[in-house]
Amino acid sequence: MAKAKIISVINYKGGVGKTVSSFNIAAGLNFLNGHSVLLIDLDPQGNATTGIGINKGEIENSIYDVLIGK
Repeated sequence: MAKAKIISVINYKGGVGKTVSSFNIAAGLNFLNGHSVLLIDLDPQGNATTGIGINKGEIENSIYDVLIGK
């Protein structure tokens, strides 16, 4: 099994393409190279979550619950 790698896309400023870049990196690694990818959406707006087809209104627990140890 290959060692896991972590790629972070971070910038304090909004509107600089963090979500789109994250999405494209994840898609490229998955579809083009066949890697398993875990995309974690820490943005309060949750646009990456919505973008992959998950209805945010139907989620009972989120990454916030993990971060606060719930």
